Amino acid sequence: MGKQLITRYFLGANAYSGFYSLYDGFCAGPDDFLRVIKGGPGTGKSNLMRRIGAAAEAKGHAVEYILCSGDPDSLDGVYIPALGVGYADGTAPHVLDPELFGVSGNYLDVGACCARVSDSAARREIAELTHAYREHYSAAYSYLAASRAADPSARGTLLTGEDLESVRRRARSAAERELPASGSDGGERRRRFLRAITCRGEIFCSDTLEALCPRVYALESALGLSGVFLAEIAAAAKRRGYGYVICPDPLDPERLDAVLLPGRGAAYVASSPGQELPIKPSRRLHLDSALLRGMSKDAKKALEADRRAAASLRRCGIEALASAKRLHDELEAVYRPYVSFPALDELAANEIAALGL
Repeated sequence: MGKQLITRYFLGANAYSGFYSLYDGFCAGPDDFLRVIKGGPGTGKSNLMRRIGAAAEAKGHAVEYILCSGDPDSLDGVYIPALGVGYADGTAPHVLDPELFGVSGNYLDVGACCARVSDSAARREIAELTHAYREHYSAAYSYLAASRAADPSARGTLLTGEDLESVRRRARSAAERELPASGSDGGERRRRFLRAITCRGEIFCSDTLEALCPRVYALESALGLSGVFLAEIAAAAKRRGYGYVICPDPLDPERLDAVLLPGRGAAYVASSPGQELPIKPSRRLHLDSALLRGMSKDAKKALEADRRAAASLRRCGIEALASAKRLHDELEAVYRPYVSFPALDELAANEIAALGL
């Protein structure tokens, strides 16, 4: 029996434009069934999914966990491929509904385990805390938008068409070696975030990368060339019939952050100053070394100043996310006395039994 595969990703990102969702691609296979969980803050959604995942692991099943970008210690989803069943938090900001109710999914209401909040002081506190934590999210997105605007790798103003084409040629050459035209593996094609900007800083799913891809190529670029390289690799994988996991950049999801090729045991991942990979790669591909060597001393100073400004603004965004998290914790505490935990235990036990776990 092969090694049990446990993976973790994000499906939501705190991006420069606001919350960015990939939830519509979760548990979306032709025979998959998604249980969309509805309920309020602190009503047990994450705990329920954690218990289901643990039960599946205990039976030896592969499990995919989806981490919450607002609180990476909480779960927003769990998927058990062998059973074709997944669970996902379907509440804001990632509101979900089954595409075909009863066919591709249905609902699981944990809110039924929560009594109506009738105390006037608690009702006021809930309203105030909800408004306050959302304000901090708005502030975080403003800082993250400013960070992207300051980031020289996002602007791409230092690159010429010739620079871009040179990197594309290099990527096509890599694809020729890594993705033989006759070797299609017919694997799954999915979109996930491999990292996210969270209340605890940037979280990178290192364990997932190491579990799926023994060979990791770090694409080193200070000028934004990694996304160009990755787009070519993704296009080649699609054209030649290989399975892949496309990972958008969490700050700027229009750009790619990584392409995982599980069937080939390889991954290409962006790495830049201040956002280096937390694991040792098999090889580093320096995409803009020649360009940096050709820059004047003043241009390099300006580049470094912009980079420092972008990093400072990103830290401000992370601090705002941390403030939002603290307020959300307070909100959950207000709800907690109204939650029937025995009812939640029974609900979890029934779900686990229904899955045959």
